[in-house]
Amino acid sequence: MGRYSGRSFRLILMCVVSILLFVMELVIAHVGNSLSLASDAFAVLSHFLSMIIGLFGVRASSIKQHRKSTYGFLRADVVGAFGNTIFAVALMFSILVEAIKRYITPQKTEEPLLVLSAGVIGLFFNVLNYVIFLDCCYCAGRRPQGDTETGK
Repeated sequence: MGRYSGRSFRLILMCVVSILLFVMELVIAHVGNSLSLASDAFAVLSHFLSMIIGLFGVRASSIKQHRKSTYGFLRADVVGAFGNTIFAVALMFSILVEAIKRYITPQKTEEPLLVLSAGVIGLFFNVLNYVIFLDCCYCAGRRPQGDTETGK
């Protein structure tokens, strides 16, 4: 097989789709003055960062440890997940601040049909993401075989 096959190909495919969806939703959110679509766009960006961390985790897991770095890259995914969590918390805080501003001074959503169509495309992306990663090892943990209590 090629260099990018299996898990890596799925991650790269979804990264490309995520970038396209992020740009589309962000532009339409700006045109339509929609806070909900803008927040969804940044949620897509957060998912994109998670997939990049997963891609590096797949690559780093094949690196063997040696004399100078005996710990290896075993915890690289944990550090990446921590960074992604910090990004998500900052994003949610900024969305909360913007929502409070809009609650105090309401604004009309422009181009509601365009905003709705972008939301439907985002929903399709989420379903596609679920289908692509349905059998991926990131989504489903390894199931123990046999009885875990007796060891058989």
